[in-house]
Amino acid sequence: MIQHLYIKDYAIIDEANIKFNPGLTVITGETGSGKSLILKALTVSMGGKTDKIMVRNGTPRAVIEVTFHDQKSLRRIVSNEGRTKAYINEEPTNIKTLKESNSTQIDFHGQHDQQHILNIDTHIEYLDRYCHHDDLVEKIGLVFDKIQFLKSQLILLQQSKQERADRIEYLMFQANEIDTVNPTINEDEKVEQLYKKLSHLDAIQSCLNGLQSELINGDLSISDVLEEKSRQIQAVIKYDKELGTIDELIRSAIIHLQEVNSEISVQLSSADFNPEELSKVEERYHSLEEMKRKYGGSIESVIEYRKTIKNEIKSYSDPDQSERKLKEQLRDKEKLFSSYALQLNKNRTQMARTLSDKIEEAMAALNMPGSKFEIKISQDLNESGIVPFNNQMAQGNRKGIDRIELFLSANPGQPVKPLATIASGGEISRIMLAIKTVFQEQDPVSTLVFDEIDSGISGFTAEKVAELLLKLSKRKQVLCISHLSQIMRKADYHLNVEKIVQQNQTFVKANYLTKKESSELIENLYMGKKAVNYG
Repeated sequence: MIQHLYIKDYAIIDEANIKFNPGLTVITGETGSGKSLILKALTVSMGGKTDKIMVRNGTPRAVIEVTFHDQKSLRRIVSNEGRTKAYINEEPTNIKTLKESNSTQIDFHGQHDQQHILNIDTHIEYLDRYCHHDDLVEKIGLVFDKIQFLKSQLILLQQSKQERADRIEYLMFQANEIDTVNPTINEDEKVEQLYKKLSHLDAIQSCLNGLQSELINGDLSISDVLEEKSRQIQAVIKYDKELGTIDELIRSAIIHLQEVNSEISVQLSSADFNPEELSKVEERYHSLEEMKRKYGGSIESVIEYRKTIKNEIKSYSDPDQSERKLKEQLRDKEKLFSSYALQLNKNRTQMARTLSDKIEEAMAALNMPGSKFEIKISQDLNESGIVPFNNQMAQGNRKGIDRIELFLSANPGQPVKPLATIASGGEISRIMLAIKTVFQEQDPVSTLVFDEIDSGISGFTAEKVAELLLKLSKRKQVLCISHLSQIMRKADYHLNVEKIVQQNQTFVKANYLTKKESSELIENLYMGKKAVNYG
């Protein structure tokens, strides 16, 4: 669970240090007060997208840090130039690792989720999540990609002889171009470093000569000054033996200067300007950059592409044999794909009814009694399919052969219809909350965050939503932005966010309200009376 959220110079938030507690916390505030910014900052700390425009005007960077009850801490720093840094427990990390390490910490729900469920292409994600077969979905996706690759190779191989000859000629040209340069791993970095050195030898030599003159060889050099100071100290050591330490340090500095002089001499002796060497290095540098530009952006990708060329040319050496091998590989992969697809279909078919029943139960608790929720599974069946299914052939994709669509009947006695076409805003909010309720029983996350889950609802329905949020908060930490008094009254904690303008500067202040203050705010602000500010 979240323990603290610290925000510094993010958007209009100058500084906020917010403690979160177990249970249900409702977050309120007028439109534009900054309450959604708090949740946005939380998503950024977890690896969410951000932008330099979110850095508070006139400041160099924004800092967002979240601490969990297990003492794990996350921090994101966003500069006003657009660069970001991420840390886990004070150790630097990348965004991918940051996201992966927090996948089981917090589950966010906002307007994006409501748009997400209206997209039919995403419906399969909800059922697969309930089936717990992520590994199988990942495996079949990889197999499907391999099938597509093999098909493209087969089509290429079956092209006319002239086309194959043209392709081989082009590949040979590319291979010869790469072989002529013959790059090696990390060579570009070494050549670039040498090129910079050789092209700036005059500046290097001038610097070293000047430095050598000032340190050792010049009139009144630093070395001469130190020698004189050493003699002065030695003249008075007889009066204070402890001055010997100072003389030792000065002598040591002189020795170090002599070592510096020796190193400078070595560098100068090896830094003779050679136009031919510079020309060769410059030519090599540009050749390597040209290879990187043409074949993938790095020396590694150039070398890898050269191997790909070799394998592709080899595949053309015996078209008939290569075609047989490709077809054999394709059959094997399609057979493997079929086994995965049929297993996924079995899992989905078995779990679809169970998930639908649970969502209907949750919807009933949200004042949608008699509503029907159905998960329909269909396939694209035609002769060009690759999976035998019900005495026909089914088309495949990266997730198998199933097309999933959610159907809803919000009114008893009415047939179910596609959710994406008939659900109102209030119904979508409740359906999403119902889904969250079902999934929270099996999800490992300890914190649920809702951004205006109450959209489009009121009255008795709002009371039901409040009761369900309170029920969720008995097992999870729940943070909820809401405008509904029913939810506010159920909350264990009430965090009120205000936007304040002082001396032409905008600030955000977030304070927890006492039960009395919360009641007054509900009465005055949300029941149509004069608003009250709390400091």
